[in-house]
Amino acid sequence: MLMNAWIEKRIFPGAYPPSIGEFMSICESGDFSVLDVENLRLHYAATLEHWMKRFESVQDQVTELYDAHFTRAWHMYLAGSTAAFRAGSLQLFQVVFTHGDNNNLLPTRKHLYSFPAAPEA
Repeated sequence: MLMNAWIEKRIFPGAYPPSIGEFMSICESGDFSVLDVENLRLHYAATLEHWMKRFESVQDQVTELYDAHFTRAWHMYLAGSTAAFRAGSLQLFQVVFTHGDNNNLLPTRKHLYSFPAAPEA
């Protein structure tokens, strides 16, 4: 999967996020068993929104440490990535996997969703 050229140059030089297909191929050839795949794009959009608020609250200090170009680039990255995750043009997958011969697995995913109720306000 090709990364956006601007992000590759300005934000994450040298990074390579594999596509879900590439990752599944690695699991299959490495004798791993995929247990669960979840798309967390909307969760990550919310995370980026929180990061943006925190970033903006210290923006002047960031500019002092680096420069206005750096600050502008990161602001653009956070805003653009938030929009892309919300629009569905960026994806973020969480993959749970184990060794292929591991049979010590829970029979359902119920444990993922059984937690105590929130206290009433």
